[in-house]
Amino acid sequence: MRHTIERTRQYGSSSFRWSEQGAGEPVLLMHGLLGERAHWAASLEALAGCCRPMALTLPIFEPWLAETSPMELSACVRTFLDSQGISQAVIGGNSLGGHVALELALAHPDRVSGLILTGSSGLFERSFTQGVPHRPDSRWVRGKMQEIFFDPGMVTAEWVESVQRLLSARDSVLRLLQAARAAKRRNIEAYLPTIRVPTCLIWGKEDRITPLDVAWRFHALIPRSNLFLLPRCGHAPMLEQPEAFNAILADWLWRTREERREPALAMEVAR
Repeated sequence: MRHTIERTRQYGSSSFRWSEQGAGEPVLLMHGLLGERAHWAASLEALAGCCRPMALTLPIFEPWLAETSPMELSACVRTFLDSQGISQAVIGGNSLGGHVALELALAHPDRVSGLILTGSSGLFERSFTQGVPHRPDSRWVRGKMQEIFFDPGMVTAEWVESVQRLLSARDSVLRLLQAARAAKRRNIEAYLPTIRVPTCLIWGKEDRITPLDVAWRFHALIPRSNLFLLPRCGHAPMLEQPEAFNAILADWLWRTREERREPALAMEVAR
């Protein structure tokens, strides 16, 4: 087993925390709204032999970030790339993390050589912004978390406790709701055909948050996309079906490597 390096860095007014393995082409992965970078641990291990996989903590709950919209978060990701001297990378994410990756590709296409989207928001997602209790108890938290998975047993008592602890602070709840509402308002359907980089879509067939027709819509609108479907899998394939997810991703990274090395040629072919 390879060793995962945990890093932190202060860069101007921003502070970043991430994990990484391997060397070579950077592949940056981002979690969803209630996720964490540790959810990419198996992917870092699986991909370390072919690239430099990195898992970034999105600063959703960091007081230094005034706004938690997908566009503002994508600006933070660009700053993170700058802090690491990374001019271009494969960018990906789950749920809100995928939305952030898309925003970066749209705003700064020169920084993105490929996209990885799994259960991404940006078109449609079932949100929990309605009926959130003032102080969410463990039963409410567990119910919302179980909606993410095909197998509800994926939600452990320890995980529920950590999310409930996060949501016990009023400021955290407000920031979470702000992020969820901003993502729901920011529909990017009209812009997706302008994305010219190779795009890997990996979706759970039983995704209840961003249902299967959302995956097909992304596939139809993004010109150079490949869609892979995983059975008995919900909204977070990298957690629920890690072996299958990582095998698909590693193979896709290998097959599209020449396209990512020659972005100008890839754009010309796409036209």
